[in-house]
Amino acid sequence: MSDSHFKNHVPCIEGQKNKDRLNEALKVTVVGAVTNFLLAVGKLTAGILGSSSAMVADAVHSLSDLVTDVVVYVSATIAAQEADEAHPYGHGRAETIGAAVMGAVLIGVGIVIVFGVIDRLMAGDVLIPTWPAICGALVSIVANEWLYFYTVRIGKKINNDVVVANAWHHRTDSISSVAALIGIGGAMIGFPLLDPLAAIVIVFLIVKVGGEIMWKAFQDLMDRSASPEQLKEIKEIIMHANGVRHFHELRARRVGGDVFVDAHIVVQPNISVSEAHNIAETVRYNLKEKAGVADALIHIDAEDDMTFKLMLVDREKMAEKVRAKAEFVDGMKSVSDVTIHYLNGRVCVEFSVEMDEQMTIAQARDRAVGLKTELLKGGSIDTVVIHSSLTGTFFDNGA
Repeated sequence: MSDSHFKNHVPCIEGQKNKDRLNEALKVTVVGAVTNFLLAVGKLTAGILGSSSAMVADAVHSLSDLVTDVVVYVSATIAAQEADEAHPYGHGRAETIGAAVMGAVLIGVGIVIVFGVIDRLMAGDVLIPTWPAICGALVSIVANEWLYFYTVRIGKKINNDVVVANAWHHRTDSISSVAALIGIGGAMIGFPLLDPLAAIVIVFLIVKVGGEIMWKAFQDLMDRSASPEQLKEIKEIIMHANGVRHFHELRARRVGGDVFVDAHIVVQPNISVSEAHNIAETVRYNLKEKAGVADALIHIDAEDDMTFKLMLVDREKMAEKVRAKAEFVDGMKSVSDVTIHYLNGRVCVEFSVEMDEQMTIAQARDRAVGLKTELLKGGSIDTVVIHSSLTGTFFDNGA
């Protein structure tokens, strides 16, 4: 058999894949951190010089991006670690936890900003913004939109939820800068309350996105299922595997950026254990190669579990019963290859016997029929299949 018939066993968590994902995540995080630091300094300066509470609020938002960049860096580093004895499914949950932390940070930042704006409004401290504030808002919009598209592209490429969440953090910064621009411009043309109101709108956007990120992270922590599109792909891959008659009890759950699958496949009931195992491993290999699944646990069924009836049969006692009955059959030498089938709520015993070579085929068949009759007595066996041989002649005495 040629080497093309063989495929290497794919490890549960692929080390190189995790390293590549980590490198991409860290690269985009460093770029974001540097950009956010420069934006935070620039917007804070513009807000102070331009007398704009909306611009100062926007600067605080950019400072919060630095915190989330640290969260991304730490969670991505942890998630990239190999599976170990304490974490057999890997460390992908670190990404989900990181996303939840980011959502909480966004909500916290929003609350701090809104209380500050309300205090200034109640104190009557409403200033008229100037041109530096508008310039700061324009630069922020351009920079954050570029950062959003760059980060979300990398996040989707490496299937990293915390990187995608960080991209949306950049998008909220861009949107808040738009709101700040509107508020600053309105205040400069004679509507001074628009600047603090714009700050409040910014807070609403920040808290909304933070809540959505946290909600999605909590769903993942509760073993949220894979997307409908990925489930459809998984089903098609399972059904197209040679030897799979049908499947049931399919479950696919997300662990960070990974998807783990459990499924029961129904195979032909009379094939060997090794063939059934090979079918299951083929399904597992296909899911990892074609659907991007991290790993799959494939359970083999000979029939649908809905019709399966558990039968507590002691195999050794059953085999001993067959041999004991065969000893009393005249001319029967030995019993071998005892196989027990459990199908449709019935017990079928299949085995081979060697007959005395001095017998005729008709005599051997009569002996096999007699043994079958004895084994069926008592009701513990429903069906008997006997393969008989004598002096090179082989025949079956089936059910």
